[in-house]
Amino acid sequence: MAGRGGIRKGAGRKSKASRLMEAGFVVSWFTPEFQEIKWKSFIESNDPRIALDALKYLTDRLYGKAPQSLALKHAGDQEAPLEVIVRRVGAKPE
Repeated sequence: MAGRGGIRKGAGRKSKASRLMEAGFVVSWFTPEFQEIKWKSFIESNDPRIALDALKYLTDRLYGKAPQSLALKHAGDQEAPLEVIVRRVGAKPE
């Protein structure tokens, strides 16, 4: 089993300096003009799934994700109305 283990060139976690250099490269390459071209190509794609996913992503980024719906049922036998009070943490009482 000779040749296994030990020090190998390029193995292990990358240094912070190399990650910063890679990030700088991506930032210089990923210009706003390039982003616009790529997003337009996704939206105008022949595959409707790609176009729909691109539009959903951009809409979520612009307006935020839609809130999740909540279905509540009363546990008792009566059909009494259910009151729900929602307060923001740190909000001043009215």
